Amino acid sequence: MMVKKTNVHGGNVHKASRLLGTSLDQILDFSANINPLGMSAKGMDAMNEAFQHVIHYPDPDMTNLFAITSELWDMPKEYIAFGNGAAELIYAICRLPEIEAVYVPAPGFSEYSHGAHSCGLPVIEYELQFDADSFCFSYPLTTILHDLNQSKHRLVFIGNPNNPCGTLWKHESRELIEVCKKNGHYLVFDESFVDFLGDDYSMRNYVKEYDNVIVVHSLTKFYAVPGLRIGAMMANPMIINFIKSHIPSWTVNHLAQIYSEKALQDTDYIQETRTVLKQEKEWLYKKIVQMDVLQCIEPSVNYTLCHLDDQYSLEDMIQHLYHQSILIRDCSHYTGLGPNWFRIAVKTREQNEQLLQALRAYFTL
Repeated sequence: MMVKKTNVHGGNVHKASRLLGTSLDQILDFSANINPLGMSAKGMDAMNEAFQHVIHYPDPDMTNLFAITSELWDMPKEYIAFGNGAAELIYAICRLPEIEAVYVPAPGFSEYSHGAHSCGLPVIEYELQFDADSFCFSYPLTTILHDLNQSKHRLVFIGNPNNPCGTLWKHESRELIEVCKKNGHYLVFDESFVDFLGDDYSMRNYVKEYDNVIVVHSLTKFYAVPGLRIGAMMANPMIINFIKSHIPSWTVNHLAQIYSEKALQDTDYIQETRTVLKQEKEWLYKKIVQMDVLQCIEPSVNYTLCHLDDQYSLEDMIQHLYHQSILIRDCSHYTGLGPNWFRIAVKTREQNEQLLQALRAYFTL
């Protein structure tokens, strides 16, 4: 049985379960970057109690959710919108008026380009700089500023951190924002994973100061509910009103609203997640780089991008892991990467050890 390599999202445990003839619980999914602790217990309890209310339509006003997030994010509710995952909001953002092209990082999240193509917009990629000595990617700020000074009306995406390489936006943002404002560009910071680091890493404060800055925020990664689908964005009220007019009514279901309200306030869960993740990402990184045939970018959040030595076939390694019900993310088709690049999530110690054991077994075949 061969696994077809395509540049799609990870996390297709349903297909793997069917092909392998196993239950979903038996799949060890390192291809999707979800909180290794799983869901918030407080959120789950609230959702279980609310299940009987799915007979009703969801609250279209999301009154409680807006009140909670407005306080937590120090953001007026008029500056916030919710969607059926961050991807739905990205697609809607691509419909903003007067956009002539979409400017995306390479490597970068595929939905930026998919959203652009859905609106008939051309995609222009800017390649992240790779330093082979330190084995990391960085944003080419000089190139970005030059390109944006020579163009008009672009939708500019910055991953913070960027997926799949984990690069954080570490530059002073004001110069970039001013260049974008002068040339009619919208600047979008995709912060789908920033909760794993904390508010100090977010660019959301610029939203209240600049009307061309947008922040996209996923609630499915940190709070471990990709199956529920909920994402948020922050921008000035004119953009927010436009986005709301381009997404369906009741776009966030009842259970997603109820779960998020409680999980966002579950401070013990949030702190434990950050503590466990810090330990595990450092531990897993050290173990991986001890394997001579693997190189690994030091993770900033809950995933790490790796490269397999050219003497091995990534496809063969993926097949070996797959038949042990372990999924990893093939990244070889990303622009700016190429053969033998792959990404793995950071999970619990027991699960991380299972992955390492399977990798060592493959290299000793």
